[in-house]
This record gives sequence, structure tokens and C-alpha cells, in this order.
Amino acid sequence: MAVPALAGESPFGYVYTTDTHPRGAHEIEQWLTRRHGQSRGDYDLWQGRTEIEYGVTDRLQTALYLNYDHVSAFHNRPDGTTGPGAFVPDAADPDARYSRTFFQSFSSEWIYRVLSPYKDPIGLALYIEPTWGADERELETKLILQKNFLDDRLVWAANLTAGAEKERFHGDWEREGELELTTGLAYQFAPGWHGGLEYRHHRGYEGRGFSAGKRAYAVSFVGPSVHYAARKWWVTASFLTQLANAKAYNDEAREEIVAGRFYGEHHERNELRVKVGFEF
Repeated sequence: MAVPALAGESPFGYVYTTDTHPRGAHEIEQWLTRRHGQSRGDYDLWQGRTEIEYGVTDRLQTALYLNYDHVSAFHNRPDGTTGPGAFVPDAADPDARYSRTFFQSFSSEWIYRVLSPYKDPIGLALYIEPTWGADERELETKLILQKNFLDDRLVWAANLTAGAEKERFHGDWEREGELELTTGLAYQFAPGWHGGLEYRHHRGYEGRGFSAGKRAYAVSFVGPSVHYAARKWWVTASFLTQLANAKAYNDEAREEIVAGRFYGEHHERNELRVKVGFEF
């Protein structure tokens, strides 16, 4: 049986699995995500995340992490100007390159495993994550599913995510919502090694709730992942590219679609994520 080398790890870059740390176990994780390319010009957003995880019980896992970013943009908007939006403020010079590094927020993550994919017909876990920042407040929830095949060498997982967010724009707080489906397959092709494919579908909403009348946009990503786990550490890399099938449901979102891809609300053409974890 090809059980994970380290409890709590996922062979995916974006999809969560139902595995949790045993009681008393600690792990530190470092994430780095590069979100590259908008409708034109240059755009790079580097997002870092430093996380400490702890197994409260064999079923309940918690984590605390810091989120920090670096953005660089030049003539990235559909009209050929620099910003605003996508972490570029309104006051930025539309004809000049803009860059800055900044602390974004901190988050508290809680995962409770209801069913284990190794003991039950399917794995099931519940996830909640509040986030606080100077210009951001968010509450995110997930339903995590996992099913293993071929003596646990093939892992399928899916996450259903709902999020409610407040962001500060022009000094005022605006409410937004999001629904997301992420799913992936990963196969253990050698001891410690997994290769996989991930899919992410994201929908944005204006204001409170998720009614059809509040839909703003829908966008999808797909790409490969690779994962390696040793006895006390692991590393995962995933690359996702945006599919040219984005949909817009209001005039503001329609202005952000170029060649079938959506570039508003912090969306880019490509995303590369690398995660490293160390057990201690």
C-alpha cells in the first residue's frame, strides 16, 4: 500500500487532500507562487506564504501562516497603461513601471477529517480559514473529498470552496464572493514520486451571496504537477495555464477579457507554484 511518506501532505499544488497530521506533529511549509502575464505588457505577481502546521488530534489539524507579495507591472492593462488593479494602486503612473513588496495578511487554517480514504469508501474533510489584513478580510470554507485507487498509488481529490471577502478600494470596503471547484489526479510512478494533473474553475460574485444575478466572471485553469516526498521533507510543483473560455456577466468584467481570457480581479495567464514542507 503506497501511503503518504508524511501525513498531512498533498501531491498537488492547489488541491487539498483529506490527510491530516497525527496528534502532536509539527510541520513548516513555504509556498511561492508566480502569477505571470496579463493582456499585454509585463506583469508578475510573486506570492509568498510561510506556514506552521500542528496536529491537534489525529483528525484535527490547524495552521497559522503569513502572506506577503511582490508585484511588478508595466503597460499590463488592455488599453496599454500600467494598472490600476491587480495590486497596482490607482495613484500609479500609467506610463511607468510599478513595483513594490508588501505584507498582505495572516491566516488561520483548520481542517477536520471526517472519513479516511484508507479506511472508509471515500475520504472527507471540512476546512475553514479566516484571513485578516490591513485591506482584506476573508472567510473561506472547503469541502474536501479524496478517493484512492490501485492500492493507493492513484489519488483523486476534489475541493468545493466558498469564500466571502471584503477588500478596501479607494478607502471604502467592497464585498465579493467566490465559488471554486478544484480537482486532480496524481499517480505514484516511483517510490516517493507522484505526477499529476490539476483543474481549477473559479467564479466571482459581487456583494453578498451567490445568486445568478450577482455573477461577475468565470475562469478555468489546467496544468501538471509533480511531487516528491522523503522521510522528513517533501516538495511539490504545479503549473496552471488559463483556458481561453472565460465568461463575463457584467460590463466591468467584459472589459477584462482579451482573447477569451480574463485578467481582472487578480487573474493572470499562467501560475507556477512551488511548495516545500519540513517535519519537525
